[in-house]
Amino acid sequence: MFSLPDWAYYPFAALVTIGMVTAALSGRQSTYRSPEEIRAEGISVSGDELAGIVLGNGLSAELLRDGEESFLRIGAARGPFDGIRSAGAFFRLSPSQTEAVQGHSVRITYTLRQADENGAEGVRLAFFVPGIGQSAWQRFEVGADYAPQSIEVTANSCDWTHALMGMWPDWDGDATQIDVQSVTLELLEPLNC
Repeated sequence: MFSLPDWAYYPFAALVTIGMVTAALSGRQSTYRSPEEIRAEGISVSGDELAGIVLGNGLSAELLRDGEESFLRIGAARGPFDGIRSAGAFFRLSPSQTEAVQGHSVRITYTLRQADENGAEGVRLAFFVPGIGQSAWQRFEVGADYAPQSIEVTANSCDWTHALMGMWPDWDGDATQIDVQSVTLELLEPLNC
């Protein structure tokens, strides 16, 4: 049986480790997008990316599949003005995304529907950046089929420390759940900064 000499063990182990890391990283696609690409193409969250949702108190979320398609089911146990205030169930823009879109009016389109179990009749949507708070929630009716609901937002500030795309399903009785297929953000006109 072949045996590796003692002096060769560490160099051989290092080569195997480098090979494993290189093989693992070679299959990855880069998700980095330049500010110019973000401004031109916007931002979209769909499929398995929906699992990146952040939840405020009183909300729950579960990533589900319908055949090949992933969707997010969000449920509410309370309203946005009950207890601790939050941005609801939200997607936080990364610092590079926030920097790319700040200083512009934006349109955010949420594609959603009532959940097939305990489906909410409506949802509140908002985009939170500095200067835009809880009074920004806008309510929309939702139906049994996926449909886009859009909000347009113009901030008072051109220097954003955060940007949150928020949702909060109706919370009356047992009808408290929505399904989210995608959330997209597109830039509109630049602000006078």
